[in-house]
Amino acid sequence: MQETQNRVVSTQETGLLDVLVTLAENLKLLLIGSLVAGLCALGISFVLPQTFQSVAVLQAEQPTASLMLTAAVLDPVIAAMGLARDDTLENTRLKLREQIKTVVGRNDKLLTLTVSSHAPQQAQAIASAVIRQTYQESRPKGSARARLEAQLAEAQARLKNAQDASVGVLKRLESNGAGGANSGTELARGYAELLNATGAAQSQISLLEIQLEGLSEAQLVQSPTLPQSASQPKKGLIAIGATLATGLALLLFIFMRQAFRNTPASETSAAKLMRINKALRLR
Repeated sequence: MQETQNRVVSTQETGLLDVLVTLAENLKLLLIGSLVAGLCALGISFVLPQTFQSVAVLQAEQPTASLMLTAAVLDPVIAAMGLARDDTLENTRLKLREQIKTVVGRNDKLLTLTVSSHAPQQAQAIASAVIRQTYQESRPKGSARARLEAQLAEAQARLKNAQDASVGVLKRLESNGAGGANSGTELARGYAELLNATGAAQSQISLLEIQLEGLSEAQLVQSPTLPQSASQPKKGLIAIGATLATGLALLLFIFMRQAFRNTPASETSAAKLMRINKALRLR
């Protein structure tokens, strides 16, 4: 039993030593090959087209984010900036939609607009144009605007009536000092109801005015930025990824080559190698 355990331990130690020897003999290939691949990838990353991102932040919710990606917003931007000179309007719209990213925060309800382009000035210009067109499209038009304007006129009329009535009730309260207690209580209750009606009318008027105005500069928290450095390609990550991938590939190649070298030279092994070569059409 002890002899069997010693034999297993010896076999394990021999296997580990074989691995270390293989790594030591091919260390230069691993290091130099991986470094060369990483440097080549780094050089290529400098040739790849750069991407710059302009970021803007607005106080808006998901409907506004969806509006920014519609043809009603994108088509005027494409026409104003001449983006469809070498392509159709539909293809240009699809490309522009891929350049635009909108995210609405769950807690702060802030809409972050990110526009990517190959030039920093163009990224900022597109973001500004998208925001301006979104302002315009967020304003109600046609029958929707007429309905809101009618509701606003009615709310303003109710507000004026409530204010006039409250002034009259207040004068009666002031002149009712010697009157009955019941009469004074009724007047006070009526005055409180008029104040509530006045507050409700004012709130409705504010809401209707906001809906008629749509989005504006008041909701703009951060204007579109002018990017100073490219966001893509990430040169460091490309170089590191190429170095690690090449090192892994070389390590696999080294162990496979060593396994073939350690294969016993027997008729059975030779026949198997011939079958492998024939299957892979190496000969």
